[in-house]
This record gives sequence, structure tokens and C-alpha cells, in this order.
Amino acid sequence: MKVIFILLSSFIFVAATAINAEVYDAVIVGGGPAGFVLASRLSENPNFKVLLIENGPDTYTNENITTPRYARRLQQSQFSWNFTSTPQATLNGLTPPLYQGNGLGGGTAINIMAYCRGASSVFDEWADLSGIRGLRWENLVKYFEKSSNLFVPSDRDYEQEIDTEHFDNDHVNVSYESTRQRVPIDSAFVNTWISHGAHDVDLTSGEGIGMMVGGPHSINPVNATRSYALPAYGFQLAARPNIQILHDRRVVKINFKGTQAVGIDYVDLADNTTYTIKSKETILSAGAVNSPRLLLLSGVGPKHHLEELGIPVVADNPEVGWNFFDHHYVVMMFNATPSIVTDTQLEDPILLAPFLAEYKENATGPLSTPGGASFFTERLSDELLESLGVNVSFPKGLPKDRPHLLYQYGSAAILPAPENSNTISVFSALVQPEASGSVRLRSSDWRDEPLLDTAYFSSESDMAIALYGYKRLLSMMRSETMWPVIVNEIYPGYNVTSDTDIKAALMKAARSFRHPAGTCSLGKVLDRSFGVKGTQNLRVVDSSAVPRLPTCHLQAPVYALAEFAATILRDELY
Repeated sequence: MKVIFILLSSFIFVAATAINAEVYDAVIVGGGPAGFVLASRLSENPNFKVLLIENGPDTYTNENITTPRYARRLQQSQFSWNFTSTPQATLNGLTPPLYQGNGLGGGTAINIMAYCRGASSVFDEWADLSGIRGLRWENLVKYFEKSSNLFVPSDRDYEQEIDTEHFDNDHVNVSYESTRQRVPIDSAFVNTWISHGAHDVDLTSGEGIGMMVGGPHSINPVNATRSYALPAYGFQLAARPNIQILHDRRVVKINFKGTQAVGIDYVDLADNTTYTIKSKETILSAGAVNSPRLLLLSGVGPKHHLEELGIPVVADNPEVGWNFFDHHYVVMMFNATPSIVTDTQLEDPILLAPFLAEYKENATGPLSTPGGASFFTERLSDELLESLGVNVSFPKGLPKDRPHLLYQYGSAAILPAPENSNTISVFSALVQPEASGSVRLRSSDWRDEPLLDTAYFSSESDMAIALYGYKRLLSMMRSETMWPVIVNEIYPGYNVTSDTDIKAALMKAARSFRHPAGTCSLGKVLDRSFGVKGTQNLRVVDSSAVPRLPTCHLQAPVYALAEFAATILRDELY
């Protein structure tokens, strides 16, 4: 491992300072999970020259990234795009933040590492909406397998159904927690849901509804470090002379000859110098905000929007930037007993010191996990949906393997909390929203932040289900099985019990799981080869291509989608 690390570090340093003036066979914009998968697969042909270019910095030597428990430090850091939503009418004008990965590894470098695939019917819907039969679960599952490697500890004291067959032995390390790694609150959280009818299932096997205990997470169990796109797919690139990686470069424009993409312009963020790169194929893997943003800045998108900003229209593709979906959740917080190690305790150097020593010596202890493992997905019955008093045709009509809500916790304060409180945050998320938002440009200047209408609970049924989920969360977390781990409730407070007060609390406590998708959707913006309609030699492969949100965390589906797309691109580009 040490030799590989040295090679990779040297490779990235050289690539970050060298610019090849010749024409590349493919330029990939965005060094996140999709970008690294494509760079890896396309560069397997030694005669195919690839450039992978990333806006953010190198990440692998930063302990805040590699140490699982430090994940929440990365929001609002140099490793995050710190976007803000436009005022949400459904939240009384609240403007929630949306953090996205900025650096080699993209979102997988800053996420909380949950690994989940979710309901198989979602991927069947991808196939139906895109016209690509290969996206059906029965075929796509082999690309989930191809991108992952499962570790199940022998010393686990919890019940969890685990499907070990649908994993391979390469790339992203996926691991469950050992008995020693589980935090005390995990048992209380799991038992609360189990005692109210939940049962464990494996949400990596195509199932969509049930309890996941003990993970899994994208963590290397050998040294308890984050397993993400850079080490998972980047190490093997070190020995390939036909690929270069540039980081700290901002791509500001796609260049066209007519409607044919011929390369990109980028700005070196170190000296603000602009460079032009020529390529035979341009592939955007910059994520659900920045991929449509770059298309719009380059003249590809809704004609009326481009013209009102004075951007010359290359291709009138009216769906670019629409179909914005995300997993939005609502937070409650409580003050936990001192035996539960929260991020508040880890901010104290004296309390942190023994945990840090244990982690560095044995790769165990609180720093070896994200501080939250188990979660529960729930589908509301048709009778319950009908009792909500709104039009529920959309959630009621979803395939029966799909949940409506997800409940999870984290060992940190997501909302403002009293100083020195030992804060745990618990949240309920809407995982199959009906309403969608949009990404639009504020101006034609690439420096200006985009306009993100994130569509929080923006249909009647979305709000009704979100409110139901929050009420259910409060009820569960206030139940007797949680008493041993709770000192007092911080937010919204025990006095918040009426429907009116709970809805008011919801409007102040809505946040994003940071799973945006759909803004360059297959079947709308993209054709069956991931090509941008109305253009040539331009493709998009990332979460923006996803036509419908998975039912849980997003990283595993993006890896699988990119592995699948790579087979199409290799057939067409080699």
C-alpha cells in the first residue's frame, strides 16, 4: 500500500503541472466517482489518451477526508462547493445549504460514506425512461458488483441480513461495523424501530424497505480509512502514461465547432490563467449542479434562458437544468448521555487524544466510523396515505418495493445547539419526492453562483408525507426505548406536540442529504449513449443523468451507472 501511495502522489503532482498540447481522445470534466470510473475504464486502452480535470484540490493526504469520523468537518471547507438554495416558499423563505464535493474524489471524498443501492424498481424505471434496457436491475447489478468489495466482520453482535453474493473484490471497499465499533446509541435506535415492527433487510440486494444495521459504509476495514473514488479507482492510473489528471482547474466553457464539441477552456486557479484543451470527445462528470451549469454557460440548454442572459445558443435543449431531485430531511436533536461519543466531545483536544491514539495504533475506536450506522426505510400503507387529506396518487402509485421515508441519525449537531451539549441529530427524509426543482444561471459569468430551486416538499403529498415522517420520528425518539441514551431534547423541544407547532418546527429544520440528481436526465437531455441531444461528441455521465432518485444513499448507484456507461463509451470511442 505504501508503494502505491507514493506512485499515486507523484503521478498526481506531475499531472497537475504538465499540459499536453496535443488533442486528447477524451476530456473528462469532474474528478468524482463517475469521472474516476470513466478515466479508469477508458484509459485501459493504452492508445486512448485521457485527461481528467477537477476544480478542487488533491484530497488523499488530508486526514479530515481519510478519517471517517471527521467527515462533517468537510462541509463549508475547501473540499466542498457551498451552494445555497433559492428561498423556499414551502419553508417560509428558508434557504438551505447544499454541499457538494470539490476535490479529487468528488462527493465520495466528503460524504458520510453510507453504502446502499435501494429498491430494484428504480433502476427498472431508469431503463423505461431512457430506453436503455441495460439499466434494468437484473443487468445493472453486475456493475454494482464490479465496483465494490464487501467485508463482513466476524465479531458482530447484531442481527443483519447480508447478501454477500452481489459484490466483487475490487475498487470501493464496503464494510459493516464490528461489535467494538458500534456506538451505544445504535442499539437504542435500532431497538426502537424493531419494537415498532421494523425488520432487517439488505438494502444492497435490490430490496427497498426495512432496517439496515451496522452499516455498511465505504470504509477500508484494514486501516479504517475512507474508501472513495480517488484511492478506489485512482491508484491503478499511476502506471498509465496515456492519462493525465489536473486538479485546481476550473472548466468554464465547452468549445464547439457548430454543434460538435471540440474541447474545453479552463482557468488555472493558482494564477487565473485561461487555457484551451482540444479533445475528440468531451464528457461531463461534474455533478447535478455543475454539469448543467457548464452546459448552460456553453450555450446548451433552454433557448429562452440562454438568450435572456446573452449567451449564444449552440443547441436548444429545453430540459437542461430541470428535473432537479434531492433527498430532503427534517432534523430533531437531543442531548445524549456522556457515554455516547459525539462530535462535541471530539472537539475537545483532551478528550480526543486517547481516541486519536487508538485510531492511529489499531484503526479502531470512535474515529474509525462515521458516528452513525443504522437506518430504516418505511413505506406508508395506502390507507395511511389516503388519511393525509391531500392528493396522494403519486406516492400511492409508486412500485410496492419503494419506501416513502428514511430515518437515520448522526453523532453531531446539524442545527445550532447549546454550547457543550452532547448533541445527536436524528432525521426523517423524503426519499421519493414528487416535485422537482431546477438549476439556472444567475448571469453569463462563470464566477456567479447558480440559482438552485431545490423544491423542498413542493407538492401537497411531499409536504404531507414529510410532516408525517417528522411526527413519527418525534414519537419514536421520545419513546421509552430511547430514554437510556437521552438527557433532554434540544430541538424542537418536548413542548412541541401539536400539528401546527410540529409543522413550524419542520420549516426551520429542513436540510439536504446532498443527493441531487436528474438535471441532465437520460431520456430528456441525454440520448441512449449518454450524448447531449442536439450536439455531437458531448456526453454527461454522473448523478445529473439519473432520471429518478434511488430510494437511499446515492454513491453506489453513481458508481454502477458510470461502470455501465463506460461499456457504451468504450464500444463507441475505441
